[in-house]
Amino acid sequence: MFDNIGGKIKSLAKIVAWIGIICSVIVGVIGMFQPVAAFGTNINGILPGVIVIVIGALSSWIGSWVMYGFGQLIENTDKLAGK
Repeated sequence: MFDNIGGKIKSLAKIVAWIGIICSVIVGVIGMFQPVAAFGTNINGILPGVIVIVIGALSSWIGSWVMYGFGQLIENTDKLAGK
């Protein structure tokens, strides 16, 4: 269970990044096609939907760097310790 924990952390970072990217795309697309209640049209929902997709995908990707870097640090420490 605790063998190769650095590799498992790195794999988890990749999975979390992809889930965040997929969820931000889904939420952004749903937001694009929801009518804006104040104006009764969905023209104004396109720009916020695109912003959610771009910012959400980038933040998920960049946020995973910390977890991936921690996994790499654990792997390098294990190599130095001779495990």
